[in-house]
Amino acid sequence: MIKRSKELFAISCLLFLTACGGLSGRQPYLAVVDAGSSGSRVYLYKTVPDETFIDIQDLVQLQPRGLEGLSSFERNAGQAGPQGIQPLLDTLNAYLDSKHIAKSQVPVDVLATAGMRLLEQTNQSAADAIYQSVRDAIARDGYQVGEVRTISGMDEALYSWADVNYLDRNFHLNQATRGIVEVGGASAQVAYATSDASHPNVVVKTINGVSYPVLGISYLGLGQSEARKAMIAASGLVQNPCYPNNDIGSAPGSFNADTSSPSYVVASGAYQYRDCNGLYQSVISSFHVRGSALAPGFDATQFVGISSVFFALHDWRVLDQPAMLGTRVGELCGGINAWSLKVAPAQGGTSKFAHNACANGTYINALLFNPENGLGLGHGQLAGVERIRGAPLTWTRGYVVIRNGR
Repeated sequence: MIKRSKELFAISCLLFLTACGGLSGRQPYLAVVDAGSSGSRVYLYKTVPDETFIDIQDLVQLQPRGLEGLSSFERNAGQAGPQGIQPLLDTLNAYLDSKHIAKSQVPVDVLATAGMRLLEQTNQSAADAIYQSVRDAIARDGYQVGEVRTISGMDEALYSWADVNYLDRNFHLNQATRGIVEVGGASAQVAYATSDASHPNVVVKTINGVSYPVLGISYLGLGQSEARKAMIAASGLVQNPCYPNNDIGSAPGSFNADTSSPSYVVASGAYQYRDCNGLYQSVISSFHVRGSALAPGFDATQFVGISSVFFALHDWRVLDQPAMLGTRVGELCGGINAWSLKVAPAQGGTSKFAHNACANGTYINALLFNPENGLGLGHGQLAGVERIRGAPLTWTRGYVVIRNGR
């Protein structure tokens, strides 16, 4: 009887270890480099199993000043590792030393976004050489070389979706998920769970034992900066209908729409909601946004607006009523001296972000709520969010969720 009990105990232990193998098979630490077009930053995470799924601990985010994006090393690919990644590793080394964590325990994944996507389209050999230089730098510094690659727009959408729903604890509790609408500088992303696994924009991911068909789509060119450039190119730099009037002549003397592109500096504005909205509708229309993003469950999904969506709603004071964004912008941006009398006070300052507030607000409203060319979201279907449960949103955490999804 005692022998039989020992056998059962041994079997139970074996089954327990086998069940936990998916959680313990990976190193608990993971450094994820978000290699953006204008520079890179590294996030250090620790993952441990909890009673329902996994706990992802945000240990540190590091971003040394002066780093250039990996795509900027096109003509000097061999320096991508020493100059583009090594400064990140140096700051990470200092943090690990202070916490007595061995570098050999920390895989480093480098995931690049829009800048390297564009480079791979025009110069694949340079992109390959850049990534080899990055791998060499990681290995030379004593880290485990993890994934080093460019992520697709669909990946980026999927990771942002996973981040939001991890923080919501929807995966832990096996409950309904929220979708995301994310607008960056160059692209916009949409992702949400649907029942149609056969949709061309859907991928199926298993997270905590549940299969999620997720529609994920990215629109390169519908980022806030790129859409604004297209609008300015179509409407001109003088008496632009997406910028407020500033006849009184107080600062700014012009609207610095894009500091990196002087050709997009708007000399004067004459805001008209109808004309500005029409310009942005023309920019959006060729992307067929609603048609490509529509799948079963779309109209019933609650969406989270992140990045520039959040900031437009926040800066125009409509976080509690997102569908009022267009009305708010139209009321405050029009009229003589609207910049000095209404827009700057409403925005709480005269920063370069406020300069573009009328144009950006009109664009975000068109993308979110227009049923013909935009997503056509309904009233109450969207909430602007910057943090969930105190944590700032980042697709890198969502990547860790997917990586450990089981």
